[in-house]
Amino acid sequence: MMEAQLTVVNSILPLLAVVIPLIAAVIIPWLDDAGGNWFTALAAAASLVVILMMYPYIHAGNALEKVFDTGAMIRFSFMADSLSFLVGLISVFLWMLASVYGVEYMRKEHAQGRYNIFSLLSLAGMLGVVFTKNLFTLYIFFELLSIASYVMVVHEETREAKSAGLTYIAMGIGGGLFLLLSIIATYAITGTGDLSMIGVGLTGHPLMPFIFFGYLIGFGVKAGIFPVHVWLPTAHPVAPSPASALLSGVMINAGAYGILRTVFAITGSSITNTLPMGKTLLVIAVITMFLGSFLAIVQTDIKRLLAYSSIAQMGYIVLGASLLSPLGLIGAVIHIFHHALMKGTLFLVAGAFIHQTGLRKVDDLRGIGRRMPLTMTCFSMAALSMIGVPPFVGFISKWYLAIGALQSETRGILAPGGGVVIIGFLLLSSLLNAIYYGPLIVRGWLGAPEENINTVLNNSHSSRVSMPGNRNEDPRWVMLVPLFILALSTLGFGIFPQLSVGLAKAVASFYFYGGH
Repeated sequence: MMEAQLTVVNSILPLLAVVIPLIAAVIIPWLDDAGGNWFTALAAAASLVVILMMYPYIHAGNALEKVFDTGAMIRFSFMADSLSFLVGLISVFLWMLASVYGVEYMRKEHAQGRYNIFSLLSLAGMLGVVFTKNLFTLYIFFELLSIASYVMVVHEETREAKSAGLTYIAMGIGGGLFLLLSIIATYAITGTGDLSMIGVGLTGHPLMPFIFFGYLIGFGVKAGIFPVHVWLPTAHPVAPSPASALLSGVMINAGAYGILRTVFAITGSSITNTLPMGKTLLVIAVITMFLGSFLAIVQTDIKRLLAYSSIAQMGYIVLGASLLSPLGLIGAVIHIFHHALMKGTLFLVAGAFIHQTGLRKVDDLRGIGRRMPLTMTCFSMAALSMIGVPPFVGFISKWYLAIGALQSETRGILAPGGGVVIIGFLLLSSLLNAIYYGPLIVRGWLGAPEENINTVLNNSHSSRVSMPGNRNEDPRWVMLVPLFILALSTLGFGIFPQLSVGLAKAVASFYFYGGH
């Protein structure tokens, strides 16, 4: 067990970032629908400002901390270090843009106030997960995230939404029980659940593998990794598109974040490598990568395709963790950031297609670029990034994972030649991405437009498609601006990756070199 080497600064900022959406959720019922939509975006923007205020401290190598001792053996601890800052930053950034987008997308939806309340509660849960310092506080916010996001999944109240929501909450409860058992065992054995440590003191205990896999199942359900991924391809497509973007771009990152903390903070990377846990994690990562991609190829619904793609992307993050090397960890951390940008763009674009035309079948999107050129441009940029084309962010992630695999081999974690095999897996995975994203780009720009109004109405998200002049143009600016910001970010952070890579390097330095 190693104590943290970071300089700790007492600050209310991590707590404030979590509290803002909680307070905002209480105010929403007093606002009308339009006001509530804008207020949700404003609350997310306020949390973003608070998180940005943390950057000078994080950049200087400090951690921010606020502790509340209730005196009843319960301690609420909040902390921001490089990892939690990066995940919190991209989470609230995407949440703000999706909320602005939702001002127009949700304009004619029912129960907008309910949606906004649970969107803000989900945001508070997400930020609580990443800015907590101990496992007890993390569990509380993890469950808040699961329950609140369930309401977003079932928002449409269709039979499909209710069925998907039932699967989502059932698996969430099951995963939460595994997580709770591992947390209880950790406290019972070590007397601590401090996430600022490097290994909490489970070394050599016979229950350690069981505790590790309890954490892996608990966090793995939220991340949507194999074999606990079955809820994801049903839940993401049925939710409103702003919620789909948040489920796929942000909320599954709570699971990925938890897996990284499990490997590097709770057990410690050196411990994980000495037991079968590390190798098992590597196998799960590879299966998750390919399972998601193979299933994405055969999908006919654009949102289901994107959902399966998210499963594959979580495989990249788990792969980076399983490599147990500094460069591999850097690749995993930056992919959390980059995946949020890419998948957030793609789901919001899919929502724009549905909102404007009612089309969601892949074959029906031929020629959509001629009808919605600005929207299709955003889709093309994010899709190229998913494939790993330079200089987009997807390439940066895969580059670090590739060199992380070679570093893992040189450190004796992978067998001789193992690094090359992992690179081969990454290249094959990129090829699979090209197989299902490439035709979407080509057909979207060059295909003959589909003009079957019956297809439009049968696949419609709502009655908006029947509005005159609403089927053959890009959406209004309030939806387009978030799309442009996200799409340009997939390029900008690829050309200038200093923010995400710099923070990821700080994370790797802490866990592998004690912060030195």
